[in-house]
Amino acid sequence: MSLGEQLKQFRQAKKLSQPDLAALAGIEQSYLSKLENDKAIPSNDILRKLTSALDIDLSMLLEKLSPESISAIKQLPDVEALVMKQQQHSFNKRRNWLLCSSAFIVLAVTLFFIGYSKLIFSELAYQYESPGIVKEGEHKGIFRDWPHLIPAGAERQSLRNTKGIEMMQRRDEQVIRVGSWLGNEIEKPVEGGMRYYAFDKEISVANPVNAWLQAIAVMIFMIGVMGFVLERKLFK
Repeated sequence: MSLGEQLKQFRQAKKLSQPDLAALAGIEQSYLSKLENDKAIPSNDILRKLTSALDIDLSMLLEKLSPESISAIKQLPDVEALVMKQQQHSFNKRRNWLLCSSAFIVLAVTLFFIGYSKLIFSELAYQYESPGIVKEGEHKGIFRDWPHLIPAGAERQSLRNTKGIEMMQRRDEQVIRVGSWLGNEIEKPVEGGMRYYAFDKEISVANPVNAWLQAIAVMIFMIGVMGFVLERKLFK
């Protein structure tokens, strides 16, 4: 749309005739007619009078103008200042948009690395085993060493058989898994005595947090990528 067409549209919207608007703006009707027919370019002062008479801002007048029409009046101080202000505003919006999109991608990569590497939410566990409850006064390795604790003598075999049945009945294995290394042995008081948990092995235990972090990271990464795609369309 040209400047003349815009002036005519606003004049008609205000239900003003050419003589009415010319009188309000303090210009000749013939000059206003030339402006509306794009046969003249207004001065900065005339443009101010027209926007004041129409009770509109300069930005409203320029809003629907074609790039060619704006270029034709860009040398006017008020128009030049407004165009520069709009360009700076557009630049700031574009920059902020790109920064946000970049931040989403950086956040996505960080979250994915945390989930994939398992450095924060470890999936390594330490398994400890206890064969049973050690009674007060007994050797803590009683379940392993009891055959060696039977005194020598004629009744050794009989005592060994009896003790073997007893230890088999007392055997009550328990396994615990912890997320951090607690040493080769853990002591835990229980009813009837003490349990000694010996380190058995390291095992891998799935932590759903890591899977969620990777899934969320992929979604955030896509948002960041879409931000760059939309930026090209929104800020042409």
